[in-house]
Amino acid sequence: MFEDESGFSKHPRLSRLWTRRGQRARIPTRSEHRQRLNVFGWVAPLLGRHGMMRLPKGNTQAFLVLLRRLRQSLRGKTLHLYYYVDRAPWHRGPLVDQFLASQRDLHLNYLPSYQPGLNPQERIWRQVRYERTTNHWFADLDQTWNAVRDASRRWSPQKIKRLCHIT
Repeated sequence: MFEDESGFSKHPRLSRLWTRRGQRARIPTRSEHRQRLNVFGWVAPLLGRHGMMRLPKGNTQAFLVLLRRLRQSLRGKTLHLYYYVDRAPWHRGPLVDQFLASQRDLHLNYLPSYQPGLNPQERIWRQVRYERTTNHWFADLDQTWNAVRDASRRWSPQKIKRLCHIT
């Protein structure tokens, strides 16, 4: 499984779009960059499964909340979970080491620095942004969260595998 975090602001990402000749497309915005939606996501490319979790901040405490919830969802299953993460500071440190020591079947592996192309979760983020947040303004972060969450809930395992380049 691979994990990554992403942030979505209320300021829309603008891209090309079709309009009638001579007309301009208008995307409403208030240029609000201060508020940020923090989303932690994971993907299991071989299974075609993924998930997301909204958390108030992107820090060690939030990362540990994600790991605990993931462990709870897999309770009762016998497996060794190999989790690949980038080298962000909140993925390392004494609190993470202490948690991992209590979870003998959970192993963190660190991807090389500055190599986002190795993390399939980055492709999930790119697709979510393309489908739901490009050229779209949301009045509040709850609307942004609903759009991000609902977009990926409709995806089939085959689409997730295709996004992760698993055929």
